[in-house]
Amino acid sequence: MMAKRSRIQHFKSISWVSSRTFLNLGRLAQNSELKGNGQQYVVKKTFHQPKSVVYNVISNVDKYHEFIPYCEASFINSRDTKGEPTEAGLTVGFKSFDETFLCTLECQKDKQVIAKSITHSLFHNLLTEWNVTEASSSKTNVELILSYEFKSDLYNQVSALFASKVTSIMIKAFEKRAYTEHKQFCK
Repeated sequence: MMAKRSRIQHFKSISWVSSRTFLNLGRLAQNSELKGNGQQYVVKKTFHQPKSVVYNVISNVDKYHEFIPYCEASFINSRDTKGEPTEAGLTVGFKSFDETFLCTLECQKDKQVIAKSITHSLFHNLLTEWNVTEASSSKTNVELILSYEFKSDLYNQVSALFASKVTSIMIKAFEKRAYTEHKQFCK
């Protein structure tokens, strides 16, 4: 992990902002196309729901707009013969900005979901990997790996300030949804 300092001019003052370049590891290294300013965030959390419930929340991309902040639309374009999604997308918006991303999906039932963006208008690379493992019959260990690189150096610098918080908000949204889904299932 290498830290670098970036100078950003803000109105007539100069501020120094630290950002970090993260190295890709394991499977992400095989799939990555990072050009040097990419970032990677890893969050691990234990959900208090069974693995199948957690996996279904993650793989049902078409439901994301119902519970993820700033997700305005979500859809699945295609599924494999087992019914697992293979191509999906999101429209994410904030104030007057919005962007639609289309991703290929690799799903291993009750184990893993990998989404790789095939829309490259804003990013050089965007890769999300979810790994779910059983902690007990009623608990699931969840690992979220978010790896991305904007085409704009400015966006890379600014995102370094917020990405950790956004990743945390995202995992909490999934945890809350898994709780709600499990509660409805148990009624």
